[in-house]
Amino acid sequence: MAVDRRLFLGGFTVGAVTVAASGAAAAPAAAAPGPGDFDTLVTAPGFRADSTVTAASFRTTSTTDNAVTVIQGATSGGGVALNIVSHNPEDSAVYLTGRERKHGTLKISHIGDKDGNDAGAAAISIELHTPGTAAQGIFVTGKKGVPGTTPDTHTTGNLICLRNNGRDEFVVKGSGRVGIGMGVGSNPWAQLHVVQQQGVNSAVMVEGSVRVVDAATVPTAVDQRGGGVLYAEDGALKWLGSGGKVTVIAASSASSPA
Repeated sequence: MAVDRRLFLGGFTVGAVTVAASGAAAAPAAAAPGPGDFDTLVTAPGFRADSTVTAASFRTTSTTDNAVTVIQGATSGGGVALNIVSHNPEDSAVYLTGRERKHGTLKISHIGDKDGNDAGAAAISIELHTPGTAAQGIFVTGKKGVPGTTPDTHTTGNLICLRNNGRDEFVVKGSGRVGIGMGVGSNPWAQLHVVQQQGVNSAVMVEGSVRVVDAATVPTAVDQRGGGVLYAEDGALKWLGSGGKVTVIAASSASSPA
């Protein structure tokens, strides 16, 4: 049965949570008889918990309200809305689990200014601290299964997708193929597929040398997109045209042009 308790002055303690009125220390309280149910809104200057068990738990079944809302009301200074610190080196600082069908498990919205004065801001900023650290900046993987009991899991969707200007500017498919400047939802035709955009002088520019290793399998045909295939065979640079003719562009030192 819920107990109707109303907070007027001073402070109160419920389990591991202590609420103290501003300017007054929280007086020691007798052990609460239960978890502490409040039928009315509880308002206090601050809440603090220091416990050896779960210090706080929030749950709602509302279809319109959030379980927890955290707001930093100041418009200047260095205070943040939520600061999470973990001293445990054996596990993650935060676990986040969702069952979304059409939204990201984590949705970040940066509200910028029209005059572009937020050029130094970022929706996500990652800092790897401590000289000599070997931590990875971003790591995406499927879950490794237990041999003989559960299979490995992997996604057939995108591992990474950076979408802008109506294009998938950079996408890594679940198949491992990589596309740059692709149409939205398009699939790369090769391990690396680069689409040249209008106004750009070239699709690929290299400052330095380009290494072409002998093809593991010599191409024999060009796909329906036409063009040709550039490849190396026995150290010779060759071109396979759409008509099937092979032209030696540069012979290896041990052979002469065909």
